[in-house]
Amino acid sequence: MVLPKHLYYLPFLVSLSALVLAWYGTTCHFLQFQSTTPISNPISGQENKIAIQFGYWYYQSWTPIENNEYNDNSDYNWNTGPDLEGCEMYPTSISADNFWLAARGLNLTVAILGGAIMMLDVFQGCRSAQRTVTMQTGAMGYLVCCVASGFSLLMLNSSLCKDNSLIGELNSQLATAAAAAGGEGGVVQFEETCSISTGGKSTIAATVLWFVAAVVTAALHPFHTKEERKASGSLNEPLFEPNSST
Repeated sequence: MVLPKHLYYLPFLVSLSALVLAWYGTTCHFLQFQSTTPISNPISGQENKIAIQFGYWYYQSWTPIENNEYNDNSDYNWNTGPDLEGCEMYPTSISADNFWLAARGLNLTVAILGGAIMMLDVFQGCRSAQRTVTMQTGAMGYLVCCVASGFSLLMLNSSLCKDNSLIGELNSQLATAAAAAGGEGGVVQFEETCSISTGGKSTIAATVLWFVAAVVTAALHPFHTKEERKASGSLNEPLFEPNSST
């Protein structure tokens, strides 16, 4: 049975979506620490719980303010300015444990391997969209990306999640500031353990898409036996093997 030609674009589109989601997972929004108490917004006056974001390489910067001029009813407020949205490199005093380092390495593996497969496909004229090629190596590469992406969630078992020194330091600063102010504004604290954030969720979605890309690629471009390759007179290529049979 001859499948519609547009179906052969599916592996490329799925893997492209996976790569975009994987890239978003590298931002400073992989995991988060939420405040245990509502924090007043110095501009609107509304009280909401907020979350501080952390990622593989960056974390969300913050600037706590005492006796902020925008809100006289609270002795300790949160700065809702641009610094709260910015991502910064971790300070040199922060050391990554084995889980954190492993998650970083696996994330790089996904970005490099997944990107390389797609770039080779593009440079060779989008051969994945052709019926008469086999992409067994490409399918295996997507499967490796799936496994690496899934194991990058080890980040949730790292010291960054379970024993975050930056959050501990911030909680101490907030408690000290509240005590110095006589406790009138309350003690704002953040949870001691993390929860998954949008970047982590996008990594999970990317893991699923890498698996779909591997399965669809293998299904649309089946493996050719050695006899078939000899009959077609093709050479063994690292990623794609053309097949002249119709």
